This record gives sequence, structure tokens and C-alpha cells, in this order.
Amino acid sequence: MRINNNNFQKNANISLVSRMVWRNPGISRVEIARELSLYRSTVTSIVSSLLEKRVVIEGEEGSGMSKGGRKPITLRLNDQFGCILGFDIQPSHYRTVVLNLCGDVLWHESGSLPQVDFDGILDFLMGRSMPQVLSLGLPLLAVCAGVPGIVDADREKIIYAEPFKLHDYDFHAYFKKRYHVLAFIENDANCTTWLELALNRNLDLGDFISIIADYHEGSYQFGDKSGIGVGIGLCVGKKVYAGSHHASGEICTFSWREGCPGQSGLPRGLLIDSATENEAWNTWMNDFFSSMVPVLSVIDPQVLFIHGKPFEDESRMDDFFSSHCPQFPAVLKKIGCRMVFNTGDDTVVAKGAAMMFLERLFSVPELSEMEVESHFSWNDVFAQAAYPMKKGYKKGEDFDE
Repeated sequence: MRINNNNFQKNANISLVSRMVWRNPGISRVEIARELSLYRSTVTSIVSSLLEKRVVIEGEEGSGMSKGGRKPITLRLNDQFGCILGFDIQPSHYRTVVLNLCGDVLWHESGSLPQVDFDGILDFLMGRSMPQVLSLGLPLLAVCAGVPGIVDADREKIIYAEPFKLHDYDFHAYFKKRYHVLAFIENDANCTTWLELALNRNLDLGDFISIIADYHEGSYQFGDKSGIGVGIGLCVGKKVYAGSHHASGEICTFSWREGCPGQSGLPRGLLIDSATENEAWNTWMNDFFSSMVPVLSVIDPQVLFIHGKPFEDESRMDDFFSSHCPQFPAVLKKIGCRMVFNTGDDTVVAKGAAMMFLERLFSVPELSEMEVESHFSWNDVFAQAAYPMKKGYKKGEDFDE
């Protein structure tokens, strides 16, 4: 694929300026030009385009300049420009959020999944969500999903998802065939990494690790095992690290042996009991966090984010570390890594999936990314925002009639 350098530079400039507005609501054109070391005329031209497309809006005048003169006009993202639909798809349940361009939650829902194949699950989720999206009156910019398994996020394919028995599932093709909308897929743990990048976009977190765990709510048609499921996301050099085979974060604990179907070699009965019985919970936690000690010492992150219901009782976690796994807080202290609990929100994967779109939208793409078939540009987003609501988003169907 031949890359048009003019289009690349245009997208890069738009991303640079819009990211400044995203990170600094109320910033002025003068401040953007100074921060990015761009000519004021260049910034004025880009902002004019963003105003015309209604990506940004002008606000109240800012404080006056030190030597007098006209007060600068402030800029903010337009929360009415469009919305993003985020799914967290687990074997036994789902969670859905709708975010606006500023990352604010406009609607959320959770529930059980029907006993259908993966195409049917996506049909179900879109059927549940689209009436809510259309009731908001905002254009749908993208649909983004997080799933457990190995995902090629660049090409929007699920390489392998054991709970759903999926191999080389083309998420991008599913949406291209059925809906007028951009679509993106990512590993669920990586979604929490995207979330932390977005939430902390004004901070230099350095390299960090994000852990997400959830209780699997009983047996399901896909053969999901009850108990605790866990995933790990890595951010290295301010980028979500996927690994050479897109399998980074798919942990096998110390107890795992060849032939074990899951993440550990613990007995199935204990895995089931880990959701309800304290002794089994302690055994699972010790197996996992003991396995994380060498990971932390080798990667040397600055922050460790902890997500998910199994970790939500911090006093219980403190007691566990003291009595069963003291080496874990010891290695955190040794490498100078902060541990941050963010366990009160069960929509972190769904939010992270949607935030992934915003992070990618407001980041300057690399030339190598432009060669990926599913790469999207600002022109794609502008076209999506202008897509007539009256036509509906499902091909061949009018949602709002």
C-alpha cells in the first residue's frame, strides 16, 4: 500500500491539535501553537477545520494577555459530535457503555448473554444497544469490544478465544458486512491498559501493568469454568504492548503444566470454590501473585493497576499479602512500583474498549500503522459523524422507524 504523505501529515496535524484540546479543555489557539511549536497560522487553519466539522467548539474568552490585548478564545471538544459504543464480552455475561467524544458515560448496561454463537452474541448486543444510541441523537462513531483471548487489534481479528471456541474470527468483516460503522476489537486486559492511558493522559505514568480479574458466573454453553479469570495488560514506552504473537499478558502461573486447559494447574474444584470459599480464594491468589513477582522484577513498571471484583476488598488483600504472599509487596517496594486499586467499576473493560478508540483517534499515527488494512483516518471519522441518522446503522434496516 502506497502512503500519501500529504494525507498522513494532515491526519497527524489534526491529531496533534485535537489531542491538545482533549488533554487541556479551555486551551487557546495561541497556547496550542506554543506547546506544539507550530506556526499560529497553521494552528488557526487546523482549528478552523475542526470547528467546521464540529469536533471542537469555542468557549468563553480566556484570561487577558499580560501586556493587554484581546483575550484568547478557548476551545473544547464538542460532546455532541458523536458517541462510541463499548462492549465487554465474557462467556457468561456482558457489559456495555456509550461514551461521548469527551469520554463521559452516557449509558451503560450489563446482563447475561443468550445461548447463541458469537455472531448471534454480537447481533444481540447491537440489538440491545442501538435503540439507546439512536435515542441519544448522536452519530455513532465506532463500536469497540474487549474479549478474553488472543487478539490482533491491528487487523481486528480474534486469533484465539478459548471460552468462545473462536479461531481467526474476523471482527472487522462482521461489522463491515452488517453495519455502517467503524469497529475495533481488543483483548479485555489490554482494554484496561487503554483506559488507564486515557484517564491519565496528562500524567507521565512510565511503563505500567494493568491487571483485570472477574468471577466467571457459573458454567456456560461454551464450557467456561466457574471461578476467577485474570488477564494482564502491559504499557511499554507509552504504547500497549501486544507481544510478538499478540499474546502478551496471557499468563500461565507457577502451577500450570503442559496439558492444563486454563491459566493454572490448580484443581477444577478449587477453581470453582475460589469464587466463594476463603481458603480456595487464598490458594488462587497465592498462585497468581507469587507468579507475578518475577514478572514485576523483570519488567520494572512504575505503576501496577488492579481492577476487578476479586480484588475489591483492599483490607482483605492486605491481609492476604501479609499472611500468604509477603514477597509481592516486597518486590513492589524493591523496584519502586506503586499499586493502585481501581476495583469499584465493573465497566472498566467496556470503557477501555471505547477509550481505545479515543486514544487512537487523538494520537499521531505512525507510517507503519497507515499500512494496516483496518487503519482509520480523520476523514473516516468525519464521514461517520455525518452519516444520516434516518438511514439507520444496520444495512438494509431503518432503526428509527
